[in-house]
Amino acid sequence: MDKLEKFIKENRHDLDRHEPDQAIWTRIQKGKPEPVRLLTFYLSRAAMLIFIIASSLVIYSVTSDRAFTGGDHLSSHPGLSPELVETEVYYTSITNELLEQTKPFLASNPALEAELMIEITRLDSICDDIRNDLKDNISNQEVIEALVMNYRIKVRLLEDMLDVLRNDENKNNDNNLHHEL
Repeated sequence: MDKLEKFIKENRHDLDRHEPDQAIWTRIQKGKPEPVRLLTFYLSRAAMLIFIIASSLVIYSVTSDRAFTGGDHLSSHPGLSPELVETEVYYTSITNELLEQTKPFLASNPALEAELMIEITRLDSICDDIRNDLKDNISNQEVIEALVMNYRIKVRLLEDMLDVLRNDENKNNDNNLHHEL
């Protein structure tokens, strides 16, 4: 048996009859977190985390559906040729892929990103107008060609933008290498 343990057992009665001062208990209580506050703190953090995750999932599902389908998707219109639907899906996937590739480059240049998004929005608006014409006159080859041309312009715009951004980054990297030497 330890000496301290032996001392406590022998003098237990003397030790238990004195109560500590109220100021000591107050200092002890201040240092100890209240369980209710701690529980509330963790519950509020968990609720915020759940809200953020749920919001992110909803936003992701809405934007990925809209990005893949291009909003008002042609496949939802009966009577269209499968080739036209396939063409729209093809160009939409290329456009989305090119947009994803430009994101890292545009992160450092928000003005350029805003300008690109304005142009993409303008082309999407033209595409919507063409789709409306296509609903009215589904067999008109000129309308179909205009739609395909619009997709090609959007892809060309994104490819050119990506080339310029890559060349600019390569020049910056080359300049940094020359400055380091």
